[in-house]
Amino acid sequence: MIPSEIRTRRLVLRPPRRDDLNACAALLGDYEVVKMLSRVPYPYDLEGGRAFLDRAAASWKAPEQADELPFHIDHDGQMIGAVSFRKLQETPRIGYWLGQPHWGQGFMSEAVLAALQWLFRTTGHNRVVSEAMKTNAASLAIMKKMGFRQIGESLCDSAAHSGPVPALQTELMCADFTTGH
Repeated sequence: MIPSEIRTRRLVLRPPRRDDLNACAALLGDYEVVKMLSRVPYPYDLEGGRAFLDRAAASWKAPEQADELPFHIDHDGQMIGAVSFRKLQETPRIGYWLGQPHWGQGFMSEAVLAALQWLFRTTGHNRVVSEAMKTNAASLAIMKKMGFRQIGESLCDSAAHSGPVPALQTELMCADFTTGH
């Protein structure tokens, strides 16, 4: 059985719930957050948010067969961001975002570390990839801290930018992660 909740010193990573919609709308209604994401439009679309939350609930009903498993991040009982894995039936791709009021406090590093530990311990995958816009210094710093290495450059689709933007492709091998953490 795949555990659906991850606890760290300060955070709880858990499956998204339908009652997260207002928090998602507030946090993702900030262009400074959304401009670094590939799939979230700006302004935030409530119908799209509802559809995402419904898909997330369906994924967590059968996590072993899911292609995408998102976690919402709670701090002190309040949703502050998300980390997710896509393409779980192939090579997993990690993505994450954090609401601006919570930047600069180490929350995302803590969440990504816990999510990667969960991935490597529970799914049998030995490699995870990621993509970040070249202008996303915070995300690139987290990847570096976790041990990701650059494997290429690409153009990343961006709903907020209405088109592709330059991005870096990275990967992390389980063996490299476990020796560094």
